[in-house]
Amino acid sequence: MKDLLPLLAIALLFSCNANNVKVPEPSSITSNVNVDSLNVLFLAGWNNKDSAAIMSTLSPDAVVMNDSLIHTGTEAIASKWVSGGIKVLGNIRTTSVIKNASDKLAYDGGTYTLDLTIPNGPVLKEKGNYSLVWTKQADGRWLLTLVHIEDVTRMPDIK
Repeated sequence: MKDLLPLLAIALLFSCNANNVKVPEPSSITSNVNVDSLNVLFLAGWNNKDSAAIMSTLSPDAVVMNDSLIHTGTEAIASKWVSGGIKVLGNIRTTSVIKNASDKLAYDGGTYTLDLTIPNGPVLKEKGNYSLVWTKQADGRWLLTLVHIEDVTRMPDIK
């Protein structure tokens, strides 16, 4: 009987749930958003020189921090960042260093390279760091709320 006592105690512990709290599965806590697929939409807009596609990825209250410049809201971002940038930027590639997602927030940060084509000038190779923060909107869409870009170096394309 003494040998059965510990087994009965364990059985009672597992059969009783005083709080009746159901612990959710980890997969039900986080969404199935794919950060890479979100980033592809943003980068494709730039690489295809499609300002409408770029703007469709941005939240109305988005913030873009590009070196020392800060643009807030889609109107400022469109007129002060996208409209000039699509004329000179291309071949943008990213390498993720850190990324994650929850049910309402997704982020990616890493390094990038791109071609900066100066009108009537050389093609410069730019390298830098980036952070992209996506937020799930009330309507279920994922939109960028923060774009942070910091160039590290610009070097002439020597062939």
